[in-house]
Amino acid sequence: MANTFDHKFSQQFQGIIWNTLADGNNHRLFVEVRNPVDKTVSFSALNLQNNQWLWKDVIFEEAWWISLRAVEGDILLFIIYADTGNPDKKSVLAYDVTEKKIAWWYNGFSITSVNRLFVIGVDAKLPEKETILDLSTGKAVANVDFHLGDSQNFPVIRPFQYEEGTAHFNTVKDFLSSRLGISPVASIEYLEIGNLIVLSIFVKEQGLANYLYAFDADGEVLIREKLGEDLKGVAVDTFFVFSGHLIYVKNKNELISYKIV
Repeated sequence: MANTFDHKFSQQFQGIIWNTLADGNNHRLFVEVRNPVDKTVSFSALNLQNNQWLWKDVIFEEAWWISLRAVEGDILLFIIYADTGNPDKKSVLAYDVTEKKIAWWYNGFSITSVNRLFVIGVDAKLPEKETILDLSTGKAVANVDFHLGDSQNFPVIRPFQYEEGTAHFNTVKDFLSSRLGISPVASIEYLEIGNLIVLSIFVKEQGLANYLYAFDADGEVLIREKLGEDLKGVAVDTFFVFSGHLIYVKNKNELISYKIV
């Protein structure tokens, strides 16, 4: 049976969608939105199984110098930049996704890796050695094997990047030119999912514009979306596939997903 796309979700935000974080074990997507006008960062959690928000527009006491870092189970980790003049000085905030409350906070800690049991990194008070924290409590633990908590979780499928002048770029360019009369420039993002092909391309209009196209096995256009215009440069990772959904951002502030069926 041929695959196709079923539009499932779109949401506009008051700000710029700056970052997303996928939780493959629980089919959740966390969204970081920055509002440069009032200098706030808000965070929202989307359940892709029913396309409902678990919670939306959460703002913490540190309203600007904070960013998504990792998620494991029900613990969502944020990096807080403790010294705005020195990005190496960081702290960690752990948020319980289900309880919707802060689980723990660790000042002066830089994360290097996270798994389902532990957080490993460098404590500013003990910079000469790595410190391991218990994921659920934030307490430092000793004499444990960090890798006991390792799990294979690669939830996000990202496109290949084809640069202008390469053979792959030229092949896709020839297809678009003959099929749609389009002449892409700079780079193309390309992904095959089943019998579907998704492309993100840049074309010269009055300025540089970014379009997303999705095709079926016969080369018929299933999705055509203008993601941005008058761009200053070429973006990367303009779309991805996660939890059976094609997900992308339009005009920097609208999150859109299509279920692959």
